[in-house]
Amino acid sequence: MQRISIFLLSLILAGTIGLADAGAQGLWMTRILEDMAGPLSPADDGGSPDTDGAVSQAESPGAVDWEMFCQMDNQLFPSVVVTMATMLSNGYDGNAHSFGSPLSLVTVYIQGKKAGDRATVEISSTRIIRPSRMEVVLADPNQAYQISPHLKYDYEKLLSIRQAYPEDVTAKVYINGKLIGEKTQTLVVRSLNDCLYGVVNEDGSFMDFSLMFAAYVNEGDPLIDELLGEALKKGYVDAFVGYQSDMQMVLRQVAAIWRVLQDRGIRYSSITTTSVESDTILSQHVRLVGDSTRTSQANCADGSVLFASIFRKIGLNAFLVVLPTHMMVGVGTDSNNSQAAYIETTMLSDASLADAMQSAEATMGETDPSKIMVIDINQARQRGFLPLRDLN
Repeated sequence: MQRISIFLLSLILAGTIGLADAGAQGLWMTRILEDMAGPLSPADDGGSPDTDGAVSQAESPGAVDWEMFCQMDNQLFPSVVVTMATMLSNGYDGNAHSFGSPLSLVTVYIQGKKAGDRATVEISSTRIIRPSRMEVVLADPNQAYQISPHLKYDYEKLLSIRQAYPEDVTAKVYINGKLIGEKTQTLVVRSLNDCLYGVVNEDGSFMDFSLMFAAYVNEGDPLIDELLGEALKKGYVDAFVGYQSDMQMVLRQVAAIWRVLQDRGIRYSSITTTSVESDTILSQHVRLVGDSTRTSQANCADGSVLFASIFRKIGLNAFLVVLPTHMMVGVGTDSNNSQAAYIETTMLSDASLADAMQSAEATMGETDPSKIMVIDINQARQRGFLPLRDLN
């Protein structure tokens, strides 16, 4: 069932549809469910206390048929939940059989016994999801309904997770106010540093979620003010004025940032491996701004989001340049982005800014343009992608 929500997520990330449009996919999703799984039946309920310890039930013969599905290969990415929090709150639009958030992690598919049954679905988890309820009327007893409550996450806890761990998620279903069953599944909650960047479908096709890297650009991190203050104190630049002057002033500001980060002794570190392996859900470890500056380590993605964060802080247009197996950073040299400078951040420890820019230009020239993805951070913010806040 994971491909249903992943499909909608891919359309939203690509800008193909908005959340209101995603709601229109609901009937299509229900038909997909019926085609793949057939009619809902107790035999497909995922088990009972006697057969599967991961699922508990309180159902009796003749009870309403319902199923609980957890998306994303039973994995929860705090980075995805937090960065898309304001985008996930809208519901389905114009579909009589799908209710709630089209991108909810947990969905209940249910078929009532008689017209007019009131179904209430409650989702909760051990630590991070407070009880989240939604009530709908099942008007057609012959129709499978999709109910996906807007989940009430504890965002502070999500932001604090730096190591993967198991989390039990429970769905309870009430019909006309009476509890008719509950089921529990165990998910893997990923580290905040795990960035989802792609999904491999069963047919081998690849869905690119690289836009999620924009979540790690955090222009609001307090450490950035500290870095800018150091650059000013050392006289690397007279002021950070964004685009209020000419192109040469823009490049002087970029050079000042390069020098102050060199002073911090930030070294290239190739660490990208996450603590959870999956053949279908692809992710990479990405350091937050504070992680890179505190540890003086950064890989290509870490360095790129660090520079992009500082560029946005001083009012410059920042871009993440995603290549096959690599990432660089770009900055508009004027407010209209008529020209841009690209930087190979992995050269920070032992090269000049000019050399890093020349290397980046060479890499761009050697790469098939169809393999280059440029993530405009301004556009990502306008579309509602929030930066990940560092609680350390």
